Amino acid sequence: AALMEPGDGALGKALDRLLGAVYTSTVSGASCALICPVIERALSRGDAEARKKGASFVRTLSQWALDSEELGPYLAILRPQLQALLGDPAPEVRDAAAQAIGALAAADSAATDAGGSDAKVSGGDVAATLLAKLGSGDGAELEGIAQ
Repeated sequence: AALMEPGDGALGKALDRLLGAVYTSTVSGASCALICPVIERALSRGDAEARKKGASFVRTLSQWALDSEELGPYLAILRPQLQALLGDPAPEVRDAAAQAIGALAAADSAATDAGGSDAKVSGGDVAATLLAKLGSGDGAELEGIAQ
């Protein structure tokens, strides 16, 4: 329903179910193809609670990325939206985005250590990107970058 309905009601229910589910195996690339558009919409157009839940789920996905190269392209699409959320007016959204970016960086590092550049989750140097933003951000964004 969250894929077809533009309203926040279905989006909120989908996020609650994704975060509340007990996963017994990793999420496949095919599953990610269905899940990531919902997460992407939550990060970009949802209310503060939806943005926070979306970022929390990305953090969970990035932990699975340690075991699956299939998830890398999907997480790469979500990273710029997470970085934009570092400047969100809601502190809980900034915190969730910072945790997700940290988990993505850890997945990148583990993938690089395990198998070279092809295993990287989303590419790019997180630290360099955040340091570059330090000089140009407003107060809320600086707090998110620091988190």
